[in-house]
Amino acid sequence: MQILIAHSHLNPGGVTRIIESQIDSLKNIPVKVLVGVCPYPESITSRGAELVIIEELNYLERKHYTDDEAQELLDRVQEKIRVHLTKDTVLHFHNLNLGKNPVVTFAVYQLAKEGVRVFNHAHDFAEDRPSNYTFLEDIIGNNFSHDLTEVLYPDLPNYQFGVLNSFDLERLQSLGVDADRIEWLPNPVTFSGTIENPDNETLKKTICKELDISDEKLLITYPVRVIQRKNIGEFILLSALFNHITSFVVTQPPQNPVEKEMYRQWVKFCDEHEIDVIFEAGNKVDFEQLLCATDFCITTSYREGFGMVYLEPWLLNTPVVGRDIDYITKDFKNDGFTFPTLYYKINIPGIKIDFKDLNMKMQMEVICDLKSGKIEKQKIFEQNPILKTLFKKVADQVIEQNKNIITSNYSLQGYGSKLQNRYKKLVG
Repeated sequence: MQILIAHSHLNPGGVTRIIESQIDSLKNIPVKVLVGVCPYPESITSRGAELVIIEELNYLERKHYTDDEAQELLDRVQEKIRVHLTKDTVLHFHNLNLGKNPVVTFAVYQLAKEGVRVFNHAHDFAEDRPSNYTFLEDIIGNNFSHDLTEVLYPDLPNYQFGVLNSFDLERLQSLGVDADRIEWLPNPVTFSGTIENPDNETLKKTICKELDISDEKLLITYPVRVIQRKNIGEFILLSALFNHITSFVVTQPPQNPVEKEMYRQWVKFCDEHEIDVIFEAGNKVDFEQLLCATDFCITTSYREGFGMVYLEPWLLNTPVVGRDIDYITKDFKNDGFTFPTLYYKINIPGIKIDFKDLNMKMQMEVICDLKSGKIEKQKIFEQNPILKTLFKKVADQVIEQNKNIITSNYSLQGYGSKLQNRYKKLVG
């Protein structure tokens, strides 16, 4: 059996980390990784996997393609994948249906129709991203004259799916995918553990000095790359609301050009209005040291594929608070997780909708009104009483309980066993 793991890119981020974990979990099985771009090849080759760059797998430029242009791209993609196929190959493709490259989506569908064994590992869905879905419809429906649902969810025994949570499991079943072709595959939660028995207090002083912030305040970290769905405006609102007792930092900027203008405007906004958020902290200090030093990790995201941010920090004794995403956290809560303070909504005086649903301009206006005193902090706390407990000390017992659940239910070893069993079902 040979495994081809494929994705559009290996830029730093969630999917890349999962691919690295998969390689680590698949000992004694030959693995090749096919990607459009990989800025850090050693992250793959050092794990014993072969790395193959196929530029055509990367994100496809969003424009109108003639039928001839689309066909030419399709031929190139299939030719370059076919070179690596053997009789017992499983093609394990990440986010194949997301709509970043509809030509690749169609190419893999056609390979599956020919008998290639495909494992479609769905982290996210184009149905949740209208512009992506439109791009898929344009290429697959107009250029290739195929039914989109059939291409995304073909009824083939050799085309199977992996999902990260029970919500997506039920979603696939509602789309007509048989349960026996779906593997519920929660991400493994691991840390390299390079810091043994960390002295968090000393680490915090060091990190705060490097970031030029006070170590007398609570250190609050949002360990993400800033993209639209991470809801950075809400993070900045909370920073302004708690600025008297906290320092807020976020770890990474966006890499997607579509997201960069939004990010630039928020950075500029904070600078102009003297809001002390530290951006790109992950490029200034060691990530693991930062999380060890952090008093609370926070998430303001409103959509996630798996929700690693809810789990990972606990392994470093750092509690997680912030916005609840029920379809994500219900699986963790069913496992026995205790989250100290998660909220579903932020109410703003005089505004009828949740803060997350305001556009960027309106979010900025609310934050300006909070800074100027036009909106009183006390009024926000009155309308959102749960925020009063957001940074309440978390009992050591809760931290230990959550760590134990991660170790038991989200181990790399258990993840590897699930993967290998699914591959064996595919190969027969």
